[in-house]
Amino acid sequence: MLNYSIIENSLNIKLECLSKQSLEYKDLISNTLKEQKTTQVDKKQAIAKLHALLENQNLECIHGGKVILKSNKGKTFKDDGVPIMLESDLLNSSIVACPNTIAGVSVPCTKVVNVKGSLSQKKVNNEYVILQELISACKTDKGFALKVSFTPTKFKFDHSFDPKEGLGEQSKNQIELKEPIIRLHYKSDRFQKDNLPIYNLLINNEKKEQDKALNEFNIDLKDLKDIEDINILNQFKQDFSKDYEFKELNLSFDTNLIKLYFIIPKNIAKVYKSAYKEFENKDLGVGYFTQLHEYDKIIKNALEDNKELNEYHLTFLAPAKMQNLKLQIAQGLDEILEDEDRKQELYVCKFVVVNGVSEN
Repeated sequence: MLNYSIIENSLNIKLECLSKQSLEYKDLISNTLKEQKTTQVDKKQAIAKLHALLENQNLECIHGGKVILKSNKGKTFKDDGVPIMLESDLLNSSIVACPNTIAGVSVPCTKVVNVKGSLSQKKVNNEYVILQELISACKTDKGFALKVSFTPTKFKFDHSFDPKEGLGEQSKNQIELKEPIIRLHYKSDRFQKDNLPIYNLLINNEKKEQDKALNEFNIDLKDLKDIEDINILNQFKQDFSKDYEFKELNLSFDTNLIKLYFIIPKNIAKVYKSAYKEFENKDLGVGYFTQLHEYDKIIKNALEDNKELNEYHLTFLAPAKMQNLKLQIAQGLDEILEDEDRKQELYVCKFVVVNGVSEN
């Protein structure tokens, strides 16, 4: 029975998977093979797939504290002997050796308290799967995001539309698409509760200036740039399939140059197609923005008069079939902005630039 394959029925011997978990495993692998073949035959029928988190991956809080991973509910589903992580496996996982301090006082992240934004659409063993590309949506007990060193896996899933609940908790008729928004918060320090106004900036070298603080831009996909850095582009092509498009947007203000990279799924999952037909803002795409912290990078370039140009490289998974990007610049108190977002049931992906330090 050495090297016997249930999927391929090696040796002409047919074994039946009788347990529920074995049937689920076979179904997942079979669907993966079918989807790969479908992509080759008709790319229009393919849907974007994200990679499951594995138990042996290096998962950390953004400060470098290590998340202790132990797969329990997901241990039946293995990639080369390594089990995947499901929702309850990651929730409340311990974090050790976090060096975070505030004003010299140690305030370490100690556990994972929220994983809702990183879940798959499909359930496995009655739970949603944790997805690597969305891991930055997970939060620690101190409110910080997680990051992971990306590893391709054979288990791939479509992501849940709503970051607060999986699609399994919604009926198809209840799906209502919202405007996806990405918002820049500019502050003098990380404890500032309001935001600095920006009166002029360059967007892909095009000057934007007015007497009142700038607050919102709608940018067409055709006005985004192809990614200039060949190393970054090749990394994205290696980590993501051909069903994604890669674009760049540069923002320049004060002594900050922000390079935003967008990974855009070309196709919409079938479960959203009915709602998409009724969606008034089709050009904004389906889904929401999620920052992929594992690709974040900050480069400091020396200028004259002992000044520095801070160059940020920030990467976001974008809504599927996005043709227009809604970029906001935060004004006023964060508390008021967040309250308004809740009232309108918006999911806004915000990134913060703090006097030369980028945070989320």
